[in-house]
Amino acid sequence: MCGGGGGGGGTIYQPDYDAYDREFDLQRDAINQQMSSSVMSMQTELQGVLRDQQALRTKINDRKVEVAEDEDKLQEEAMRLSTLIGAPPPEKSAQAPEVGSRDRGIKTSKGKKSLRIGRTANSSSQGTGLNIT
Repeated sequence: MCGGGGGGGGTIYQPDYDAYDREFDLQRDAINQQMSSSVMSMQTELQGVLRDQQALRTKINDRKVEVAEDEDKLQEEAMRLSTLIGAPPPEKSAQAPEVGSRDRGIKTSKGKKSLRIGRTANSSSQGTGLNIT
């Protein structure tokens, strides 16, 4: 049997854990800085977009106010002109339709007499009554 390689005993080196910790801290700080810088750039971009959106909303609101003021001015001008010119003449279609005897052009008596049926039948007319031969 062999006692194993002859020579002295081996030396065991203890690793430098502080160096590993420092390297880990450096890498962690680099990753955090990279993440925070991307978050900050996104935040800056978002704030820029929000500012642009607010500016656009302000422009839209100003335009709406301007249009409303223009409409008010037009209404005032129309009121002034309508008081100067007066009301327009009524249209033919705006008049009430003529109904009844007036519509047909028949002259009738007014009042209680107009409700009675007149007896103006002529007996000398042909075709009146029953003719049996």
